[in-house]
Order: sequence, then C-alpha cells, then structure tokens
Amino acid sequence: MTPDLPTLSGLGRARYPLFWLVGALGVAALILTIQGVHAQLGDASLWTTLFAPDRTNLREVLVRDSLLPRTAMTLLCGAALALAGTLAQQVLRNPLAEPMTLGIFPGAYLALMLAELWAPAWLASGRVAVALAGGALAMTMVFGLAWRARMSSLAVILAGMIVNLYCGAISLAITLSHFDLLRGLMMWGGGMLDQTGWGDSRHLFAQLLACVAATLLLRRSLRVFEAGDATVRSLGIHLERTRLAALAIAVALTACVVAAVGVIGFVGLAAPTIARLAGARRLGQRLIGAPCLGAVLLWLTDQLVQALASWPLFSANLVATGTVTSLLGVPLLLFLLPRLRSQPDLHAPAVAAVSSASLGRRLPFAIVGLVGVVALSFGVSRGLTGWHIADGAQTRALFFWRFPHLVAAMSAGVLLSIAGTLIQRVTRNPMASPDLLGVSSGGALGIVVVLFAGFAPTALALFVGCLAGAIATLGVLLSIGARASFAPQRLLLIGVAISALFQALVSAWLASGDPRAGLMMNFVIGSTYYVEPTAAYTAGALALAALVLGPLLHRWLETLSLGPAIAAGLGVPVARARFVILLFASVLTAASTLIVGPLSFVGLVAPHVARYIGARQPRAQLIVGALFGGLLMGFSDWLGRQVMFPQEMPAGLVATLLGGAYLVFLMLRAGRR
Repeated sequence: MTPDLPTLSGLGRARYPLFWLVGALGVAALILTIQGVHAQLGDASLWTTLFAPDRTNLREVLVRDSLLPRTAMTLLCGAALALAGTLAQQVLRNPLAEPMTLGIFPGAYLALMLAELWAPAWLASGRVAVALAGGALAMTMVFGLAWRARMSSLAVILAGMIVNLYCGAISLAITLSHFDLLRGLMMWGGGMLDQTGWGDSRHLFAQLLACVAATLLLRRSLRVFEAGDATVRSLGIHLERTRLAALAIAVALTACVVAAVGVIGFVGLAAPTIARLAGARRLGQRLIGAPCLGAVLLWLTDQLVQALASWPLFSANLVATGTVTSLLGVPLLLFLLPRLRSQPDLHAPAVAAVSSASLGRRLPFAIVGLVGVVALSFGVSRGLTGWHIADGAQTRALFFWRFPHLVAAMSAGVLLSIAGTLIQRVTRNPMASPDLLGVSSGGALGIVVVLFAGFAPTALALFVGCLAGAIATLGVLLSIGARASFAPQRLLLIGVAISALFQALVSAWLASGDPRAGLMMNFVIGSTYYVEPTAAYTAGALALAALVLGPLLHRWLETLSLGPAIAAGLGVPVARARFVILLFASVLTAASTLIVGPLSFVGLVAPHVARYIGARQPRAQLIVGALFGGLLMGFSDWLGRQVMFPQEMPAGLVATLLGGAYLVFLMLRAGRR
C-alpha cells in the first residue's frame, strides 16, 4: 500500500469521522432500499428476481431492470462527481471548485436545449452525443481562455465562471421565449436517475474505472499541488500539463454523468468539502473518502426522492434527485463547516493591471460613456417604424417612464460593483462576487416563498419577501461566520451552499409547470420593467450613500489585503473590520436584489475592469468600479428594450452577456502579455 493512499481502516479511526459518516448514510440508504424492494416484490424471491426473473411478472421486471439499475447508477454518479470535484479542488487549490466550475453542466444543458428546439432528430438518435458535445465545447472554451495564463488556478476558475454565466444566460433567454416547449428539458436539468436496464450503468462503470486508473497515475504529482505553484515547478513537475490532465479527468467524469442522467449539482462541491471537514486532510484520504461519501449521499437522496414520490402530496409531480441533493447537502455542509481549516490559494491577480498613470487618461472616457448612456436612453429608441431619435417633446413625454428605469438599473450596477469590490478585497479572492455570499440568492428565495405560499404577487408582497429572505440569509451568514472571526473562505462556502439551495428550488419550480414560474423567471434574470419610481429613487439614494461611505473603508481594505496577521500587527481589529465590511457589502447586495433580482455578474466584472484600467488602490477601485457598473447596467437596460422590440430583454441578462465579453477580452489580453 502506497503511503498516500490510506486503508479504509485508517479512515475509521477516531480522528477520521468520515468513515462513520459514510457508514451512517449508507446504512440509512440501504434500509430505505430494502424497504422499497420489499414493497415492490411482495412475497417474491429477490434471488429469483435477479437471476431467473419471470418476465410476465411486472413487479419482478421493475425491480431487476429499473429499481436495482437505478441504485447502481446513483452510486456510480455520486462517486464520479465527487472524484471530479476532488481533482478540481486539488489542482486549483480552491474549496469552491467543482464540476460546475468547469462549465460542463451548463454547456451540456444548453446544447440539449438548442437541439430540442431546432434539431430534435439529433436527440432521437444521439442524446448522449449532443450532451457530450456541449460539455466538451464549454470545457474547450474554459481551457482556451485560461491557456494564455498558463492554466493558472485563478484563470481556470474565472474562465469557468464566465462560461457558466454565458451558457446560463443564453439558456434563460431561450427559456423565456420557449417556456412551454422546454418544460420537459427543465426536469432533465434537475437530474433524473430513472433506468430501463443495466446498459447505462455498465458503460458508466467502465468509464469510471478508466478515470480512476488515470487518477492513480497522477496521484504523486497531485499531492504536491497543496504547496503552491512555485513548489510544484521547483520539484520538476510540469505544472500546466499536470493541471490540464487532472482537469481533463474531471471533465470526462462529469461529461459521462451528464450524458447518462442529466445535471446533478452540488455533489461535486459538497462531497470533497465534507470529506475534508470530516477529517480527510491528505489527498489519498480524500481520493477514497470523497467518492464513497458522494456515492452514499446521492444514494440516500435518491431513496428519499422515491419515498416522497409515493406520498399523495408528491405523486402527481416528478421530483428531480439533483434538486433534493442540494436540500440535504446544504444543511450537512453548514453543520460541518466550523471544522474547516484549509486555505485556498487565490491571491494571484485576476488580470494584469496597467500602470496607474493611465488611470487619469482612461477615466474621462468612462465618464463620457456614462453621459452617452444617459443620452441613448432618452434620445434613441426603436419603434414601429424603426430606429429614430426623439425630439424634445417625445423625451418629455417618456421621461416619467424611462428615467426611473434608468436610475434603477444604474443604481443596481453601482451597488453591485461596490459590493463586489469590497468582497474581493476583504477575502483576497479576485473571483468572489456578491452571489457567493448568498445574500442575493436569499432575497430571491424570499420571492419564491411569497409566490409559492399563494400570496398575490404585488410589489409590496414581493418587496417584503425579498427583504425578509435577504435579512435572514445575512443573519445566518454573520452568525456562523462570527465563530471563525469572519474567515473569508468560511463565508464563501456558506454563500455557495445557500446559492445552491436557491438554484435547486427555483429549478424544481420551473420544471413543475406552475404558471407563476414565468414571473419568477423575469425576476431571476434582472428585469427593471416592474420597478416602481419610489423604489428606483430609493436605490439611487442608496447608491450615492455607498459612493460616499465605501471609500471611507479604504484603510481597512488596504491593510487586510496583507493578511490577517500583518493587519492585526498594524493595529487593525481584524474580526470587527471584516464584520463591518461584509455587513456593508451584504446590505448593498440585498438592496440591489430588491431592485433587479439576484444579478451579480456586474459585481464580479466591475472590480476587474477597474483594476485593469489602473485603479489599484481600494478607494480608486471602488469609485471606478462603481462608474463602470453603472455604465454597464444603464447601457444594458437601454439595449434590452431595443434588441427584441417590442419585447424587452431583461437588463441583467444583457449585462451578463456584455460584461462577460469584456472580461474575456481582458483575460486574453492579459494572457498575451
């Protein structure tokens, strides 16, 4: 036995509660499985059903060719996704890395959506090939964006986030216009494990074995990644090649699962993270423990889904296993989170910054662009007779309608940009954005509760629901974070868990066929159409207040970027400073969520753009980032009204497409340098 691959008995020692966790979950899943098989078979023999089934007995056929293959597929999918997440987190040194970060899930989903609408014959003859092609293309885009940056950890993660956002934004745009036609595909997007035989399970088992063999060949090189890129290179290991090989294995594992059963999120994030929290510190321990945990976690989840399906309340609706996985995994992750001790390596800059001397030359162009957006919003529009420039009378006539929408959009951009800059600075994580704190998702979850509870979807009810959800999420975030002096990595993991929970609930609702899901869809992608003037002007006042108060935190931000030990040595109260900054950022995020929904891509891209044009210091980055965020959202609001006239494309969707394109340009340009 090699020293880096512990035995299962080693995992069972008192210091490794992971073994007992896997055992407890496995026993619970086994009991439910036995009960389900017994209820289906009745007095028939399981041995006879397995090896000599009566093909005229429908119960025996269902057990042998449906229930048992489904269990096998569940175990294989959970293990594959957990192994993929373990590899991604190891080579990227980031506890937030998972198969979704690599772009496979949204790429495969988008490919199937396009084929469903415009090439249905492809699905009839090659659904697996379509899903694999979409996932592979998305991964190719990620590698292409990160290649010029030598496949660095941060470059891969940023590229994956861009591809995810792009594929997700395009999928949402298509869903808005073809909602009824894509309802069945939405259910597949939640992960469906139904089986009609053993063929798919055997294929996935062979693919998993091949990926495990490839992982074993890389295990010695992978262990060194925990020491950092410089150490890996000093030991003579080809960093980029090894990272690319490990990510390719993760891609293959994820693509095989997507092609077999659809999208099952959160397992790739939860299983490796919970394994580490439960005591599996070494890579060898995680390579064994995480797949085992992922397998039993998905197995137990699927058994609960099948048990719920027998209840009268749920019997009329299909419940996707991937959705319920998040509902179970999130509480388990939050329960074990206080044991987290790992520190990801995320301190490298996202893009190369130019000389700060160029800031003074480029800033006027941004101001001119901001003025130009205001002029476009009021003076240029598309009507029944085509494009035209409005005269004074037309501008005054439409001022009462366009001005509040413009104020709301630009204010949301400012709020999100400042929040994103604060979060990235205090966490020293250039990939952090407001949605990673989960506050925006919590606010959107409040909207879901209001609509699902049967309340009338009035502006006041939606406002109260969103505010309550945002405040509740912030309370949970600060309560748990206070136990670890608001350690950034702890807060980010909490936010990701909350966001995963929200996304799972929304996905399940969209697939249910509820007519209120259309209203929720408009809110999720950030439309300013329903914003009242009072709310818009309130958001404008908050944006101005944030522009004044944000720069006052520059000393704390600059000192915290040096690390908590140095900051404490310089007299900064680290815990209090983190609390104040994150509370301020969360309030700004909640305020923007109340206006345009859980739009957060602006909060990711604006700080990078500000740094690129020379705003390196916190005060300058806050102001320049806010200026760019307001410009981007204002232009997106105008463009969204024109591009699909007479229909309106939500400003949040347009901002994602435009901001992502600009961030891609920055990454490519930085890579060439």
